[in-house]
Amino acid sequence: MNKHHRKFSHPSKTRLSDLNGLQVGVMLPPSAETQLLIKHLQRIGCEPIILWPILKELPKNIDTVITTVEPEYRLKMNLLLDSLNELSPPFIAIVEYEDPSTLQLILEMRTAAVIERPIKPFGLLTNLMIARESWQQRVNISVEREKLALKVEQTSRIGIAELLLMHNNKIDQNNARRLLQKMAMNSRRSLEQVAQKVLCNEAPEGLTDILNHMQNPTQHDKKQDE
Repeated sequence: MNKHHRKFSHPSKTRLSDLNGLQVGVMLPPSAETQLLIKHLQRIGCEPIILWPILKELPKNIDTVITTVEPEYRLKMNLLLDSLNELSPPFIAIVEYEDPSTLQLILEMRTAAVIERPIKPFGLLTNLMIARESWQQRVNISVEREKLALKVEQTSRIGIAELLLMHNNKIDQNNARRLLQKMAMNSRRSLEQVAQKVLCNEAPEGLTDILNHMQNPTQHDKKQDE
């Protein structure tokens, strides 16, 4: 996640207070409408930032973007869209009327909300909350997906390490898992770190002693007493 993005106070619900200080990129040409939009944003508590002419990349401090979808700006908008990813700030499109070309551009922009002209304060507030809620849900899904991928990777690494220990030391899977756990405990490392060392043939010190203890616990304990 981009470190510049603001986090909501609740992981899944957007509150009105979350919009306070929100940095909203205003990607609209200079006009009376743009000035009116800026005033509406300031009344809500947002911090409008002018982004005109259309940039090739968004500044990292932008939380949400309100933009035009006029066909004449389509080429520049496409260049900007190429720089975005799933965690990029949500876009809110301002439209005057619906036609196939406008709708196509809205779809390509993956807009989180649409505001119809003339712009009204309540509609602006509502769509800002909808856009941020949609973005937060995308972030949550991305974070959970990364956690799941890491868990699968770690589980696979541990499983392969167990197989190597089973093959190299002629032990069963239960003993291989116990061996990994003891190696982790003795080296004060995580199970995943020890598994990685096993895969790299860099097992922590004490592997032989632990194996001997697992295979001949009584004899090993006698040696320690001596």
